[in-house]
Amino acid sequence: MEAATQMCMRLAQAYVPFQIFTNRWDPMKALMMGTVFPELYRPYHSKKC
Repeated sequence: MEAATQMCMRLAQAYVPFQIFTNRWDPMKALMMGTVFPELYRPYHSKKC
């Protein structure tokens, strides 16, 4: 593991696009969805094995 840290490799780079927020959910729905902004809602769907 020590050799990998000495190589100074870049591990990750974030890509965050600009977003225009046009709508907002009411507070109760926002708590259930995990975000106030519908544009940011991305549900997690687990894969069946």
